[in-house]
Amino acid sequence: MAGIVYDLLEILKHQQECYEGLVTLATYKTESVQNKNLELLSQIVEKEEEFIGRLNLLDKKREGMLKDIALVTGLKYEQLTLTKLMEKMGMELEISQDLLKVREEILELMEQLKAQNEINKMVLEESLDYVNFTINAIKSTKMTQIPVNYGRPGEEETLQTRSLFDKRQ
Repeated sequence: MAGIVYDLLEILKHQQECYEGLVTLATYKTESVQNKNLELLSQIVEKEEEFIGRLNLLDKKREGMLKDIALVTGLKYEQLTLTKLMEKMGMELEISQDLLKVREEILELMEQLKAQNEINKMVLEESLDYVNFTINAIKSTKMTQIPVNYGRPGEEETLQTRSLFDKRQ
């Protein structure tokens, strides 16, 4: 069983690296939105997709290992957690301590990612509000109405308005 547990630890470390990368990308994403750097934002999203794809593969491997560990230990797969595995092996073992450390670091990274994504959500909403405000301001901007009287004396005067911007419909 020790070999499978060490393999599980390696997978968890790889997942930790992915989460570290996602946290870093999330901070870059905030900066790219604030600086209106769409090219950088596009590259960040592409890198995020790579990390997420890698995480999905690692999750599948981790699930397979947990099934194997459940068979070896006699624990039910549906109820198997890292905490239960560490308790089964003994909390004093070095591998248990390593698993605990990686688990805590991954949980911390997930919290950081969640917090950074909330910041990104607010920044994006502010940017969208600004864009909507600008569009509405442009739509409402019209040149002042200028009386135009090209008719003969006594005919009704007409008012024409002209928009400052061309618009296509």
